[in-house]
Amino acid sequence: MRIPALFLLPTLAACAFQESLPEKDFRGKVILPRAAVRQGIIGPDGRLNETDCADDPAACDGLVEDMRLIGPVYLGAFAGIDTESFPYPHPTMGPVITPNYPGNTFPYGGTTVGRFEYGCFETTSCRVVTGRFGDYDGVLDYFSDMLGDPVLDRDGAEVQSASVMQQTCFDYHRVTSDAEVGLVGALDFALNEETDEYEASFTMPHTVFVDGMRIWGWMDAPRITLAAGDVNGQFSSCDPTTGRQVNTYDQDFTQGRTHYNLLNFPSLYIYEGDWVSEGSAPVTGPDEEIVVRLDQLVTEAE
Repeated sequence: MRIPALFLLPTLAACAFQESLPEKDFRGKVILPRAAVRQGIIGPDGRLNETDCADDPAACDGLVEDMRLIGPVYLGAFAGIDTESFPYPHPTMGPVITPNYPGNTFPYGGTTVGRFEYGCFETTSCRVVTGRFGDYDGVLDYFSDMLGDPVLDRDGAEVQSASVMQQTCFDYHRVTSDAEVGLVGALDFALNEETDEYEASFTMPHTVFVDGMRIWGWMDAPRITLAAGDVNGQFSSCDPTTGRQVNTYDQDFTQGRTHYNLLNFPSLYIYEGDWVSEGSAPVTGPDEEIVVRLDQLVTEAE
């Protein structure tokens, strides 16, 4: 059947239509100094180990360098950077309406490098981040050797076998591959031997482009402490009281999830020991490579 050309023209025109939407996908890399990947034990007084590692990092007493100590990285696009309201660089805020409560930053968009993932046992809730563990042995070792708080099964026994953890995850998620679990796999960050810094790529999808906007973010560092087991390895950006409910047999708990307003009110979740950015250079187009350096250690929160 021959279709008249009259009907083909609107079809071809529709295929070539440009929506000209303001939302764009932005890409770049996050850079962390090696100091951000080292953790010290927090003493009973609740203060960070202040050992100086400038001269010989390998000899630092009580400090460990391990990519598993890199917490979730939160990135957002903002109108500007405020260097006056907080002890660290912070996105520009809107009006402060409620006393003693920050103003809304009204981000244009955002993304993360790593997210919280349930580790298939209650003791892992709010303590595991994707893109940090290459295999299940790495997860178990992190809890037992680094946190001193091993993963426990429903009977309170230590989980020592990677295959047991893998099978538990397969059963819980009803899947047959590690990729479907999301707990282990390719690592987000890698050490750049030339710059002696850790780097990771990111994509910030469907973000409103405003000429001159700044990309800002922070890394939520895990709290490593032997003084309080209930917070050891926890993250301030994870809410342990919400998220998916686990109700099976004798198990009854909440998996936890990321707080929903992290980019709107970041100062509520930034604490001593976290690393923040001064903000990227002003963004002038969606095709430029964006670099966000998280090189500002938070030594004093609000």
